[in-house]
Amino acid sequence: MLVVGLNWLGDAVMSMPALQLFRAQHPDWRITMLVKPPLAGLWDMHEAVDDIQILEPGNRGVYTTARRLTGKRFDRAYILPNSFRSALVPCLGGIRERIGVRGPCRGLAINRPVHCSADQVTRHQQFEMCSVLGVDEPADGLPLPELRVPAAELMKAEALLPSGPAPRLGCIPGAARGSSKQWPEAHFVELIRRVLKESDARIVLLGTSIDEALCARLVRAVESTDRVVNLAGATRLKTFAAVLSLLTAVVANDSGGMHLAAATGTPVFALYGMTDPAKTGPLGPHTQVLQKSEKRCRDIPRVSPEAEAALASIRPEEVWECVKGFVCS
Repeated sequence: MLVVGLNWLGDAVMSMPALQLFRAQHPDWRITMLVKPPLAGLWDMHEAVDDIQILEPGNRGVYTTARRLTGKRFDRAYILPNSFRSALVPCLGGIRERIGVRGPCRGLAINRPVHCSADQVTRHQQFEMCSVLGVDEPADGLPLPELRVPAAELMKAEALLPSGPAPRLGCIPGAARGSSKQWPEAHFVELIRRVLKESDARIVLLGTSIDEALCARLVRAVESTDRVVNLAGATRLKTFAAVLSLLTAVVANDSGGMHLAAATGTPVFALYGMTDPAKTGPLGPHTQVLQKSEKRCRDIPRVSPEAEAALASIRPEEVWECVKGFVCS
């Protein structure tokens, strides 16, 4: 079977519980994930997946990927995204059974449509994936995402992190969605200063290459570079996961990095403005959402003064009260 994976890191992590259930129910099936290049490393760390195929970029990539799939003899495709392109590739690839939610222009590409119940649509996003994959929720609930970080990546991560017994607090100050999901920069500065003043913890700043300038400004603002390590843009996804797994705790915006941190099992303090954690909250054994806004919705604009104000209302001293039990020896 082929699973067309979701395109965003956080969404991909939230689809793991349903895929783990599917694997448990079909232990003899060979499962191949079709994903964009940036997410190949994520699924390479997931034991439910046997093989990974890359979805090549652009319109030309649709046809070259479809031709490659033609020779694989897949029995069926489960299409997790709702886009037309995600359904077109397995259709052109000649996969006879194509299972997914109906959507705009997907009528011919999806020949086994599934319907998400009202209950599943209003619950956490992980339950929508159960509908597409056709798995039932166990009586004891869905499993947490499972990642297997390779030992080689853990060695790389240790070499990047501060050595010694002091706690290591990760901070992920960016968010791909933009300012509507970013805790104010000044709040991060104040939190980091508080941690450095009242504990012997080291700070590890994390993010993608897009966050390099933001994290560099934080380093300059706190004026304590000997205890602050900036790894923004310095790690690929597997090493990023390894670093997260070795931290004492993580403070993060609602972002892909937050979901990845939770999946590694590291304690996560998630900062939410107006997005709804009941729908897209982190899935991990040790997570806590900090949110003040009572107005919540699934999708908000990239720039939203109302959402920014909701995030700003979470004060640095409140976050400190949450993390100090982890970083104070």
